[in-house]
Amino acid sequence: METITKTIESFWKPITDFIPRIPALFLSVIIGYLLIKILAWMLSRAIKFSKIPRALAGIIMSLSLIIMWVILFAEIARQLGMNSLAVTISGSLAVMALALAAGASGMASDIIAGIFLAKDNDFEIGFRIKVGGVEGIVSYVDVRKIRMVDDTGSVHIFPNSKLDKDGWMVISKEVEDNKIEVKKILHNKNKN
Repeated sequence: METITKTIESFWKPITDFIPRIPALFLSVIIGYLLIKILAWMLSRAIKFSKIPRALAGIIMSLSLIIMWVILFAEIARQLGMNSLAVTISGSLAVMALALAAGASGMASDIIAGIFLAKDNDFEIGFRIKVGGVEGIVSYVDVRKIRMVDDTGSVHIFPNSKLDKDGWMVISKEVEDNKIEVKKILHNKNKN
């Protein structure tokens, strides 16, 4: 009988220990989410006023959001009493930094190449460029890839490292004219 009581107690003890943590955990998730939204908004405003190129701004925002979410998940794990998981999650930030510094993977290469592309005066959202045999207008740049819209409205996606390695040709730097052209192309494609 004593063995059965101990078994039941060992089963229910973690559950009864966890239940009082639920409101604090729920509150932490909500506050963390709101804090991330506020910090992201403040960072986007600061980037907008600092006149950082839009391509680099997208990369900074993406990396910042990743770091903020990793920190939130580490804190949630710590609150759940999973300290070793929290340390592991936090350590992933250090590993990510090392991977970026060493350029150890394709992803790290794309991120590093994206930073250099974003700082290049001959590369900007709205420029008409040619990559390999594809000509189009740069419509979006993120941490790993660029998106380019060609004259038929097709979106071509290239890893940043491809542009950094193989190069690109600038056809036009008339950003406003190119943006209007992309809108027309996409509008006409959606009609059909």
